[in-house]
Amino acid sequence: MAFALHSPSGAEPPRPAPLAKGRVYRRFARGRERPRGIVWFGIRSFWGHLRHFVASAIATEDVDSRDWMTPDDPRALAERVSRLLGAGTGFMGSGSVTERLGREIWIDYVADTGDDVSVSRAVAGLIFTPYVLPDPERPGAFLYGPRGDILFFGGDTAYPVATADEIRNRVIAPFNQVLAQREDGQRRVLLGIPGNHDWYDGLDGFGRMFRRHVDYAHDGQARPTLHGSSRTLLGHYAEWAREFVRGGQVEKPKTLDLIGYTAVQAASYFVLPLAPNLSVFAVDRQLKHVDSRQQHFFSSWLNQHLAVSPWVMLPDPVYPFGVASRTGFESIQALGLTLSARPHLVVSGDIHHYRRDMEGPTLHVTAGGGGAFLHPAPLRRAPGSLPLAEWPDAAQSRALLGQVKWKVAFGRSGIIPHIAVAVLLAPALFAAEAWQPPVVALAIGTLLIAGLIRLVGGLRRRFGMTDVLALLAAACVTGCGCALRIGFSELLAAWVEPSFLPWLASACALSAVAPVGAWFFGAYLALLTRLGYENLQAFAALDHPGFKHFVRFRVRRDGSAVDGWCVGLVDPIRQGEQPVLVDQFTWYCR
Repeated sequence: MAFALHSPSGAEPPRPAPLAKGRVYRRFARGRERPRGIVWFGIRSFWGHLRHFVASAIATEDVDSRDWMTPDDPRALAERVSRLLGAGTGFMGSGSVTERLGREIWIDYVADTGDDVSVSRAVAGLIFTPYVLPDPERPGAFLYGPRGDILFFGGDTAYPVATADEIRNRVIAPFNQVLAQREDGQRRVLLGIPGNHDWYDGLDGFGRMFRRHVDYAHDGQARPTLHGSSRTLLGHYAEWAREFVRGGQVEKPKTLDLIGYTAVQAASYFVLPLAPNLSVFAVDRQLKHVDSRQQHFFSSWLNQHLAVSPWVMLPDPVYPFGVASRTGFESIQALGLTLSARPHLVVSGDIHHYRRDMEGPTLHVTAGGGGAFLHPAPLRRAPGSLPLAEWPDAAQSRALLGQVKWKVAFGRSGIIPHIAVAVLLAPALFAAEAWQPPVVALAIGTLLIAGLIRLVGGLRRRFGMTDVLALLAAACVTGCGCALRIGFSELLAAWVEPSFLPWLASACALSAVAPVGAWFFGAYLALLTRLGYENLQAFAALDHPGFKHFVRFRVRRDGSAVDGWCVGLVDPIRQGEQPVLVDQFTWYCR
């Protein structure tokens, strides 16, 4: 029952503590178990960036897997979901899930999963737990919030590329290790939409986890794994090369199963009638846009059900960091939705923090806290962009931002910045004496480094303050390199032959300037975030493990409202960490 405070076992579930206001955390536990979190400027992440480039090129050529998909009829999908959740066979008509079940339903939403395996296991423990939650209908009272009937993944299932191996190692194995201890025999439903990291693999891994298993023998029983693959990235490419020469195939698991959950969808997008006049619109934007087949599918359902209030699941938000997104608005327009005209609930991931905003009658919820590195609250806000709730807040984000430059300098975010600084500065230092005046060689080196800094900073604007900052950072790197070369020349002059001295001094200067250049690069990224120009790259380099969360939704039986509770862990893998109640809200559909 909704008002019972005890689970079927009789024990009272945990009651998430209210979020501490104004507290700033500075020390966090990091995982030591492999696979560890992806470092943004490491070799494995570079592989992800390369797959992004290839996938985007394929999408530009309009090669789209969605062209071959046949989405489920919404009524048939509602019946399939209802049967799995225990509905009887006597229901006649085209009712929604709550009508077929005769009760409310609970949905657990999580997005941006599958990074550090220790964090993934902690997030699984957070999700697969019932809670005592504040009752939105009775102020001061509490209700029992069971584990969701449906587990919904909101995109970017694993990093850096959601291949079958990465999903198995970073999601399936740690989640199943928790589920094996908490299995209660109840059947539940698994749903999901893909994000950009799923599309880097052409939806191969995504399909093995979320696609309904009807095309190969499964003898009615899932065979979920509790263990990840021991194959390394190098081993994967060695196997790929061997099978390419032989004309064979790399062996992959046919399915990726979670204990107690059943995949039910036939396509990467769908409509699910949840309650009277309430339907979920699960959207797949691929890497570019919502395709015409998908537009027709959603608009047809809306035109036939004009009274339906849409619950829109998007792979990325309409208002990331409180600022309008071109891709988010294009998705809304492609679906033919007018957010200001009627109530909508828009839920998305992709941005790795929690945020709730109101736009007229429409509620926007961004909840990308499923395990991937952290994104900050905006430190310089656009007018009118103050959210109803956000986690972590600006004060906490500022406290963490100062760590970025040191983490990059020490190589804990990867060594690509160090290599890039050395490679781009090498011609300037080695050619400084040959070119007269030497300032020409140094100026060329400065421009090359500035161009790289600006490119990696993720900005595509016309010349402005960000370019000035990039030039200043590059000039500091070049100046340090020049000073170090002069210093090493003075230091080594008494022991090295004059003909060899310039080369040795330059080599020593390059070795010393690489971490210095990485520090200036990290400082540049942090400054962009501090000034509000860019909010992604600095915290991606920080790869922070904290502030993980998911949202538990309750869909009322009559479809009049959806209640939501965001439950999180500040420091997920610290011993004894307890869940906190990040936010609570109710969205009224009518």
